[in-house]
Amino acid sequence: MKCIYEIRYEQQWESSEPSQWLEQVVRVLGDEDAQQAIDKAREAAMKQHRLDDSGRESKCAGFRLRGVALIAEAEL
Repeated sequence: MKCIYEIRYEQQWESSEPSQWLEQVVRVLGDEDAQQAIDKAREAAMKQHRLDDSGRESKCAGFRLRGVALIAEAEL
């Protein structure tokens, strides 16, 4: 059985400024075990890069799980 989970988390970006955590929400397809979906969301978040206000590239430096909700189940 496959499930769709809504993963709510905070993502921290590398910065010369004080720690900045931004709230994010993603929906992830996984197995019946929600941990697989959480791991997928964490892995994707930690690979992200962006440009800061000074035009320098920064990358994700932290991941904090805030919540998980089962959205749907399906037999595929």
